[in-house]
Parts: sequence; structure tokens; C-alpha cells
Amino acid sequence: IVRFKSTLSLSPAATATFNLSHGVEFIRAQDASPRVLILRPMIGNLRGARELANDYVESGWVDFAEPNFVIRQPRAPMLNLPGAVATCTGPSDSDFCSQWSLQNSQQFAGSQLGDDIKATQAWAVTRGASTLRIAIIDEGIDANHADLLGQVVSGVNETVQPPDTNTQPSGYDRHGTAVAGIAAAHTDNALGIAGVCWFCKIVPVKIAQADSTGAWSTTTTAMLAAGIDWAWQSGKGAADVLSNSWTMPAPSDDVTKAILNARFGGRNGLGSTIVFATGNSNLSSVDFPASLNSYVVAVGASNWCDQRKSTTNDACNNNDASWGSNYGTALDLLAPGQVIYTTQTVCNAGNCSRGYNWFSGTSASAPMVASAAALLYSLNPDLTPGQVQTALQNGAKDLGAAGRDDTSGYGRLDAYRSITALYDLNISASDAQMLVRPGDTLQYTINYSNLGMTAESSVVINATLPAGVDYVNSNPTFTANGGSSYTLNVGTVPANASGSATIMVQVQSGSAGQTLSFNAQISGAFAELNMSDNSATDRTGVVGTNIFLPFILR
Repeated sequence: IVRFKSTLSLSPAATATFNLSHGVEFIRAQDASPRVLILRPMIGNLRGARELANDYVESGWVDFAEPNFVIRQPRAPMLNLPGAVATCTGPSDSDFCSQWSLQNSQQFAGSQLGDDIKATQAWAVTRGASTLRIAIIDEGIDANHADLLGQVVSGVNETVQPPDTNTQPSGYDRHGTAVAGIAAAHTDNALGIAGVCWFCKIVPVKIAQADSTGAWSTTTTAMLAAGIDWAWQSGKGAADVLSNSWTMPAPSDDVTKAILNARFGGRNGLGSTIVFATGNSNLSSVDFPASLNSYVVAVGASNWCDQRKSTTNDACNNNDASWGSNYGTALDLLAPGQVIYTTQTVCNAGNCSRGYNWFSGTSASAPMVASAAALLYSLNPDLTPGQVQTALQNGAKDLGAAGRDDTSGYGRLDAYRSITALYDLNISASDAQMLVRPGDTLQYTINYSNLGMTAESSVVINATLPAGVDYVNSNPTFTANGGSSYTLNVGTVPANASGSATIMVQVQSGSAGQTLSFNAQISGAFAELNMSDNSATDRTGVVGTNIFLPFILR
């Protein structure tokens, strides 16, 4: 895989001559990746792809050159468990109570009540939007599964040349359909499961096929990179979020380039949010591309006791020591990844059986975070990937050592708290005086702002006047609620915007010796992660008409 330098302004003839001089022939341009070429050693060339890639890099003619590796990737197994029986409250989906990751009501032995992503609380604020697209870059998706009908839009199949639009799974391709169900299965339809983002659309990007063991048997570096590049581009995948439940055994310049293109070019220049699984080998370092955590959200798996899924053979890990979630310095978040109930399609000789099954691994964790990111976009489509990641991290439930740590990153995904992290109203109040006398007029100035990333609507300021004063006027005009309570309906406060209001009062006669305490609170339509700055108090002392100072003896 080669990309010649644009600064050299090479003609097609020049690149052809260069290739010929190295005994290399042109195969094709990489789909959706400008200036990236797939080349092959000619018959009789004694040097392999690795040696030739080194020669190209040393020539100074290319941005990068690397072998187009064929990748074999094992998978965490599908597990057969009995259907869960528990009390839960949520949408009408018949198997919702089996989805402990969305609402943990201690469905399984060893699970801990409430250790879930707080999906139902998040859905009270937003259930996503049909304008949002989550690219599932995987083995293809069964668009004919009853719980995915209408959720899957047109995609691309990069496992064939030229690429086509047949993204249905074939043979043993179960993985992509399982991932898609977690992200955006039909919800509240009295059938099967609930997806995290109810109304989001799924873009299937097929970059691999599986063998009878579930391992990837047909994929290459170029397929992976081309799939990422197709997913984000306007007029192609146009994905807001790219969900990647796969890893690679070694870094790739081609894949890194595609990730950077999506991170900075997606969503009309705002950038697409990119999520990667960290891997299932219980290693103290995350696999590539999750290791590129300056540009991607690296997601590990949590168990049903809010711990990193490890190889410890205990009830919290479902007594399953066969796999553990990779962790380390590049880990950003954990999300549930142990026995997740989701959509399944099994095809044999063209006949497909559709239903549901249990699915484990960081592959299950990644789409939960990807669809939570889509929920954030539904509230503010102008968010950057960095802002989305900040909200996800700030909203996560801290686990283990206080703050970020290498075992759990910033903590376990909490979709509701991540939503509240978008908003941050602030208020202060002052009359700029320490002492007053009866009969004086005081003007309280209320300053407010939205320090959050997203506009807050239905903003209301409630003010409580102190005892011992009479209301005179206000600007803008506050509404009297009776007694000492007054309200100002501010409306919508944009992100990083501020405003002010004033209330004029007169100190009553006979109030000498009192302390005037003025209180103001601010609230909006959506809850905030930080409520400590949503109230303010101003205190002013009232003295007698004449103030006498004591003599100072020398």
C-alpha cells in the first residue's frame, strides 16, 4: 500500500516508471482513499512486499508504504445462557429485562444492582434522531432482521473488488449484526431488544468475513482503511460516529491516515467521532487502532459488578476466565461487555436463521459508547469529536482509583451523566455594598452564563428577596410569585453565552441590626453534571441611621 507525495506533483507516467524500476505492478487505487495505490511485486521479483515497502519509504517519494497484510482475528465466543428473569422498567421490547447493560436489576448471579449505563434515564432526555448515522465497520449487517428493519441504510462492501453495496452477512458473519443491535435496534416495538440510540440509522461497512470459528478470514489492511475512509465521506457513508469492534496485530500508516481523515474531515469539517475496542487478550496495553487515543475513543469492557472484565474466575466475571479486556495508558472508557443480549443471524447455504443471543467482548462495549455519542449529537449536532469525548469522560462513573487510571480509564460509561455534562449554568449575585441604612435603595445584579458545550433551553431564574426590604422594580421584569419570590424566564442561553438582570429594593425602616440575605437560583430544561454553581447568595448588614466611630486613644 503506497501513497506518493502530493508535493512531488508526479505524473502517472512518472509513478509507472518508478514502479517498473522496482519490479512492481499497479493493481488498483484504494477505494475512498485519494492517492493511495495497491501495488504488487511482479512475477520473478525476488523481493517481498515488506522489503519493497522499505525501498519506497527510503526513496523519499512516498508519504508511506507498507505491506497489505491479510489479517486473521479471533473473536470472543457467543455464549448460550438461559433467558434472564428480573423486574425492570423500560420500553416494551420483549427481552429488555435481559439487557443488564441498559438496566441492571440483578438479572444474573453476582451482578450488582444499578451497575449499568443508565440508558432509561438518558432516554428521558433524548432517544437520538433519524438524521444521525452510526457506521458499523464490521462483517456486514443483516438488514432483514426484524429488529433492524428500516434501521440499516445503504452501505459498502470493501471485501470485493470493485466494492459493491451487498453488505449482507455471508456464511459465518454474525459479528456485525450483533454489534448493530446493541447500537440501534428498533426500540419500544414489543419485540426483542432495545438499541441505545432508538432512532439512529446504521451504515453497514463490510470489511471482513468470518470462518467457522468466528475468526476473520478475509480482510486486509487496505480493506480496513478503505472502509473507514468510505464511512465518513459526504455522499458516501456520511457517518457521524464510526464504531469499530476490531483490532490489528500491528500499527498501519494506511489505517492511521484513514482515521485522521475521518477525525478531521467528517461531518463537513467538524470531524466524526471514532470509537475502537481495546481487545480481549487481558493485556496491560490496548491494541491498535485503539492505541491512537488522541484521535479515537478507546473502549474496554466492564463486567456486571462495575469492574474491568478480567480473567478472574468469579461471579462478577460470570465465572468466565477465557478472556479479559485490554487496558493501559491509552484506555479511555469502560462499557458493559459481558454476556450482552443482542441480535443474531446465522446463515447456511443462503438460508438465514434470525434471532438473539449472548455476545461478549470489547466488541460489545464499543457500540454502546458509539451510540451514546450519537445521543449527544442529537442534542447538539455542532459538537466536535473532542467535545463528545470530553462529555463521555466527564460523565463516566469513576471506578477504582480516583480520577483516570490505567485499569478503568475515566470510568464506566454513563449515558445520562454524559448528557448532563453538556450543560453548565452558572449564577452570581451582588449589590456591591457591605453596609446600608434603613431607607436606602439596593440594586442586586444577577450575572448568569452557560459554561457548557450546548445551549440550555427554558432557563429560569428564581430570586428570593430578603426580609426587611420592599420590591421597587427589575430589569428585565421579574414576575411576582407572592411573598418574597420572583421569577425571570430567560429562555434559551447558548453555549458560552452570558447575561445579567437587576432587581431594585428599598430597605424598610426598623430593619437596623438585620442582615439582608438575597438568594438566586438558575435552572434549565436539562439536568447538569455540576450543580454547585446554580445558586448564589448576597448578604448585606443594616446599621442605624447614624454611624458613630470610636475614638482612638494614642
